Amino acid sequence: MIATPSLADRLQKMRAQLRAGQQQLAAWQAGSLAVSAVPGAGKSTGMAVAAAIALAQRPQRDRRQLYLVTVTRSAALNLRQKVRETLQQLGLSAVGFTVQTLHSLSLQIASTAPDLSNLYWDQVSLVSDRRKAQLLRQAIDQWIEANPTLFQQLLRGTGFDGELAEQLRRSSVLRNEFLFELAKTLIPEIKSSGLSPADFADRLSPWPVLGDYPLLVIAQGLYEFYQVGLQQASLIDFDDMVLSAVRVLDNPQARRTWQSSILALFEDEAQDSSPLQMQLLERLAPVTTDQQLQLVRVGDPNQAINSTFTSADPLFFRQFCEQCDRRQQLVMFDQAGRSSPTIFRAANFVLQWVNRHWAHSDSLRPFREQAIQPVDAEDPQLNANPEPLGLGLELLQTETTIATVERLQQRLIDLYAANAETQAAILVRENRQAHYLRDRLTEPLAKAGIHLWEASDRDRNRRIPEEMLALLQFIERPHQPDRLRAALQVLVNRDRLPALPWEALPAPEIFLGDRLFWPDANPRLLPCQRLCQQLLKARSELPPEQLIPFLALTLHYDGSELATADQLADQLGRQAWSNLSLGQLLADLQNLLESDRLTSVETEDPGLALTRSGQVTILTMHRSKGLDWDCVFLPFLEASQIPGGRSPKQSEAFLGPQPWIAIARLQLRRALQAETGAGVEPFTDLAAAVSEAQALREAEEYRLLYVAMTRAKRLLWMASAQQAPRNWTFPQSLIDQTPCPALAALYRQFPQHRC
Repeated sequence: MIATPSLADRLQKMRAQLRAGQQQLAAWQAGSLAVSAVPGAGKSTGMAVAAAIALAQRPQRDRRQLYLVTVTRSAALNLRQKVRETLQQLGLSAVGFTVQTLHSLSLQIASTAPDLSNLYWDQVSLVSDRRKAQLLRQAIDQWIEANPTLFQQLLRGTGFDGELAEQLRRSSVLRNEFLFELAKTLIPEIKSSGLSPADFADRLSPWPVLGDYPLLVIAQGLYEFYQVGLQQASLIDFDDMVLSAVRVLDNPQARRTWQSSILALFEDEAQDSSPLQMQLLERLAPVTTDQQLQLVRVGDPNQAINSTFTSADPLFFRQFCEQCDRRQQLVMFDQAGRSSPTIFRAANFVLQWVNRHWAHSDSLRPFREQAIQPVDAEDPQLNANPEPLGLGLELLQTETTIATVERLQQRLIDLYAANAETQAAILVRENRQAHYLRDRLTEPLAKAGIHLWEASDRDRNRRIPEEMLALLQFIERPHQPDRLRAALQVLVNRDRLPALPWEALPAPEIFLGDRLFWPDANPRLLPCQRLCQQLLKARSELPPEQLIPFLALTLHYDGSELATADQLADQLGRQAWSNLSLGQLLADLQNLLESDRLTSVETEDPGLALTRSGQVTILTMHRSKGLDWDCVFLPFLEASQIPGGRSPKQSEAFLGPQPWIAIARLQLRRALQAETGAGVEPFTDLAAAVSEAQALREAEEYRLLYVAMTRAKRLLWMASAQQAPRNWTFPQSLIDQTPCPALAALYRQFPQHRC
């Protein structure tokens, strides 16, 4: 009779299958621990095993729960499944743990003590992204009305001759672009500091104003109006949810109650946490007898790619790693089996080269020094460090972007001719590049039997109601500048119009009138005028219920999109009890958008995955994080893209050449950190702020390139062009370009890989 292995034997066997770094995590028993992991190192697997072992070693009478938290729902589902499977391998019940997103955990905490959190779910609901945008725009309108002097200061900019058309254009840019982006960027930053509008207003007076505009004062006003709008609509946003949870944990009794129910906290993707989320975890984690937090944080500071558009900052996870390192509580996951050795050698070289040639201060270096190492020969991962395809690393420099696309097309055809089940992705810096590639590659690849899928195609169905609303609002009131601009933007986004010279756009009454009264018309605007006049003509010729199908055809929707538009028209038609008017149609459509009750109609396989074999997927570098493919193609790696320039939008040039929103965000962070005694002071010199804002943006761009490179398993293809667009709004306009500096260094370091 064969004896059943004991739990201790099963635990020993499981530990033996782990890599060195994973074994250190699995050996955790108490206190704080930082895990800094390279791409493809098996963070989730290591966390799942460490969690299962901690549960297996928990005393039988201990009813405390192990909490695992991460950023996204998909990551939480994946981690939960891995923990369950690991516990089953140990012969244990899948109990004693919970896996949640940070926001769902915040909701749970806040809901348990509404008297402390001030969060009553029978009285409030969570704001949708669409409704949040509406409230921000409402706050902008209210702020402008309440602060005409400050608005006029922005309107004048660096110079203004008083011409009415230019005044209308600037006003539209400020309302729809600059102030909206300022509010969207700075309000979450202020909320992440835990400050109310009143608290923030009290802090502002000693902070110096950088440059010509008191942007932090403006942000405070926008924040105040936005919060009032949320309260009047009985809504909260995600930051309010976390703030409510922190308020609960600020109560000593509530905090002790929560801590007594928790065995330990494990956090995944820790590099993407905001300061407010860190406060939540530090308050929630139990405390050991030697006053250490029972907190294990796992992440990769070199994959922090969200800090320029969220309140996350890799600085905080780096600091946690340094603190743990001083106490010998830092673990390195530096072995990865995802990629062939050639690929991770290239990624390691880029990391080291960028840090070595970094022109800014050491504290702003893009990367933490940690190199990807191959796994051991006996590693249990199947096909670890796979054999390369072709050269494994293929570096190109073409004459033009057109030549880049031709070389890319041919390489794909060759790869799929050799193996029709190849996994491949084309990763680009921005969506306009994805659309450009889709338009040029779909037909030739289809002829070769290769399916091309742009990842944003599925998302486009969700935008259909918004596009219909923008066009219908224009048709209803065509002489409102904001509505005309919104309609034109939809037509540009859908490739019905070329990119527009917005600065040359006259007032609506001139633009939509007779060309005889438009003597200085820009020729590029004439097709726009004709198309807009056709839309207005449809209002007088078609009943309201037929406008949506007409607009869908005008935008050249494909089959899936047309089906979704028809469903939208039917749904709105059924809501009308009598003859439908345009005003009623707009009101019903707005209500539908706010309720998020419309679903798209899928005419293709809804289970299509981003990493499906036999498919070429086009998506942005940001969206590729957490995924991998056999072959990854990185075209358009010119210096104008990565690290890119810092020129403001052309439409906002009247405000001056500085990146004002980035400067305001940096000044806000500096000022708040200075109050905590972090050894920094608010900026007093605009040039220094501009330099640091530029450095932070460049650092994130290089980390984004690193993430994109490390998605490849067997082939990494990288290309730049000697002539490429300055701005991908006008892809046909080519100028002389230089390669991304890191790619130029790769050309020199790996000459044998140039193709």
